[in-house]
Amino acid sequence: MSDDAPTPAVPVGGMPTRSGSVARVLLLTTLVSTALMGLAYQLGIGDAVISRPGELVLLFIDIAPVLWFAAAAVLLSALRWQSIDQRFRWVLLAAVVAVAVSIVVRLTLLGQTPTVALLEPFTLGFLVVVGAGILFTRSRVRRLANGTDAGITLIGLALGFAVVGIGVALGALRLGIAGPPVPPGAVSRYIETSPTTGLLIGATLLMVGGLFWLTDRTRNPGVERPRA
Repeated sequence: MSDDAPTPAVPVGGMPTRSGSVARVLLLTTLVSTALMGLAYQLGIGDAVISRPGELVLLFIDIAPVLWFAAAAVLLSALRWQSIDQRFRWVLLAAVVAVAVSIVVRLTLLGQTPTVALLEPFTLGFLVVVGAGILFTRSRVRRLANGTDAGITLIGLALGFAVVGIGVALGALRLGIAGPPVPPGAVSRYIETSPTTGLLIGATLLMVGGLFWLTDRTRNPGVERPRA
């Protein structure tokens, strides 16, 4: 049976959902959020790699994203008969496990300190990325089930600004607490600096995201409530 077949046993808002569509939206949204988090983190530590395509590609080949995307694709397919929220709980659990594995590898094989391991974009930051993907997908599914797509763009903008804000803040904390990442064998020329500016930028972006979220809630009150 095709993965895109309707799931009549688990209606959302009185309408069946398509598991294939849910999986595509969640994986694509999380992929975009992953890119935003990585680039925002680079901005936070003051080292943009946009002009160096090779490094830009390597930036996103990390333990947690690789493990999660592989696990999420399998889980969303295997659990397609479960409700949307149940599937999301499993993929969120997969993200926690992937991040835990990443932290263990960083502490043992890479020799990072606990602080540095936690302040990487794809450890604690990756939980934010997956959470943003789940929130966007859940909002989209519920709104389409209610026969409308009102406010989906605003939700996407709100979550995008939130991810970027947290990425910049994580980068600023990394720079202020432990210094910038240094390639193996290289000598660090880091001069101690305050993360205040990066944190303020991150907070500002979070507030902008919050304004988009509130705008959507004001214009579309109760739009995600399932129909009786």
